[in-house]
Amino acid sequence: MTILQANLKHLYQRKSFWFIGLFFGFIAFAIANAIFLAITGNSTGAFASPIIWIFCVSVFIASLPIDVLTKPFSYCLPGHRKIPRNFLFSVGLPLSFLWSLSFIFYPGLNIIETSLACLSAFSTFTIFYWFAVWCVFKFKNWIIAFAFIPLIMLGNQLINLGTITTFAIVEIPLLMILSGTAVNFIAWNHWGKTDLARRYSGQFWMAAFDAWNMKKMSKYKQIKSAERDKKKPNSTKINSSVENFFISRINRTEIGSSGQHIWGGFYKTFGLTISQQRYDWMRFLILILPILCFLCYMPAGGKNIILMMPGLMVIYMSLWVHSSLSITAGRRQRFWSALALAATVTILITLAVTLLAIITQLLEMVMPPLTVKGHEFTFSALNINYSVMPILMIPLMYTIALIFHKKPILTMFFAMIVFQVFFITSIVSNLKIMNHKILITPLQIAIMLPLVWAIFITTLRRISMKACLTN
Repeated sequence: MTILQANLKHLYQRKSFWFIGLFFGFIAFAIANAIFLAITGNSTGAFASPIIWIFCVSVFIASLPIDVLTKPFSYCLPGHRKIPRNFLFSVGLPLSFLWSLSFIFYPGLNIIETSLACLSAFSTFTIFYWFAVWCVFKFKNWIIAFAFIPLIMLGNQLINLGTITTFAIVEIPLLMILSGTAVNFIAWNHWGKTDLARRYSGQFWMAAFDAWNMKKMSKYKQIKSAERDKKKPNSTKINSSVENFFISRINRTEIGSSGQHIWGGFYKTFGLTISQQRYDWMRFLILILPILCFLCYMPAGGKNIILMMPGLMVIYMSLWVHSSLSITAGRRQRFWSALALAATVTILITLAVTLLAIITQLLEMVMPPLTVKGHEFTFSALNINYSVMPILMIPLMYTIALIFHKKPILTMFFAMIVFQVFFITSIVSNLKIMNHKILITPLQIAIMLPLVWAIFITTLRRISMKACLTN
């Protein structure tokens, strides 16, 4: 067995990649079906849809060699310096070639034009493949590469990016072939450098599923914090006024009491955020208005998702129930501290999303209609009734996080199920079950509210009083 064959075995020997393979296999089947429908429906933009599939797959593929290169011993492995390049080319080029064969069925082309279209598509797909690989090798937390997918989908909605890409593949194949050849030549030289292993050896880099690895994410945050503190000294320290505020409240309460631990939990959660993230809040406020305007001009009803995203984002927020030391607080103190922190976070998030909804209500009175390519778009405010969603979502998210404390993948899986239920509820005005319409009313929300909080409090009390609280 060659070294390359041993590296390729990671694609099927790692059980986590079985699920990735099944997932992308299902997506590939859906894309193939869309291309088949495009042949009969004269919708040529679907022929460019494999680009997103290749981009996502290549991100996970590139995480395998980078995971080996970061290990110190990889620099000493005999004959391994050329393996990353051979591995990436051995996987990426066949995938791009297989998807390029779909242009054989492109309507209205003769044999020569079909051959050129296939070569052009192959070159185009490899360009996006190498771009995703470059993102993985460039950024330690390469999860940000997936941020390009919404941009691609947005470009497809606004300017028919898929149709433009397909047009370039079919109408100017020589340019696309030359571009793809140049990109592959650059990739061959870049990933064949002799100092590649030396550059990454011993460096911290995110592997394929480290986004769900709490220890790796905690280490990544520590490294980023150290780098930020090196560039800007004292950037990771709590502001003295903020510190004095929390310390004074802690000192006023009785030593060892629940009140002292409640203020301690607030200090650990909000101290650094309030004192050191003010510039991030300013950037957030500057960016949120254009995003709100864009969502409110969209005709679909999914814009209310922005009112529910904060409810999903708290899934990995610590309530300080578990710790590495069993002497930091008693069980009763941890219970009340976690409950107070959860209630405070819920109130703050609910107020924030309500404020966003009110802002859109005010903007609706002044924002003019827009006309793009003959289509008129009207500004539609967020539904302020859905600002109550975080009050229902957050206790459920915390409940899931407490139950699956040491299983982050299952935590995110069940959290996404809950999120999808709330999101579907927000875009469907009424549900029809067994020929009976079930309308989501304020009365039903009022019934659900104490129910979800009772589930959370029961789970929190059970874990705080009975379960092992050490990490």
